[in-house]
Amino acid sequence: MTTGSLAGLKALSAVPLLTAYYDGSCGLCSAEMAALRELDHDDAIAFIDCASPTFDDGACRAEGITRAAMLNALHVRDILGDWHRGVDAIALLYATAGAPRLARLWAHPLTRPFARWFYPLVVRHRHTLSGLGLQFVSPRVLRLFAGRRPRCDHAACRAAHL
Repeated sequence: MTTGSLAGLKALSAVPLLTAYYDGSCGLCSAEMAALRELDHDDAIAFIDCASPTFDDGACRAEGITRAAMLNALHVRDILGDWHRGVDAIALLYATAGAPRLARLWAHPLTRPFARWFYPLVVRHRHTLSGLGLQFVSPRVLRLFAGRRPRCDHAACRAAHL
């Protein structure tokens, strides 16, 4: 392998697998993203507060995703450039951050219809729910269901821990 290709691999590994666009003005949303950030030992997720006055949605808008849409539902863009929103975005974030049981709960064929019905209600009332203290409960549930894993899932890392 040449030095150039090693540099390319290092640069590629620095690119996050997912970029989450969330409403930072929402206590519940911010608390959930903080808990995900804490669980993301591999730095696989970048977190963007799309409610920030400095957020520029120009690049997203070019792909048909507006700031207003991002504020009305969690949006995640994967490393391939595909967009995921709402329930799909949540399941993807949970799986990537190391909470596969919660991801399966959101994505399972039996619970997914309920999650798809329930999610817009939570989004619509997220500021009220934050005022009631749900932002303290949700991250605890996430941590409770998160799998315990080493800093990375690579075979070399697992071998080093044996």
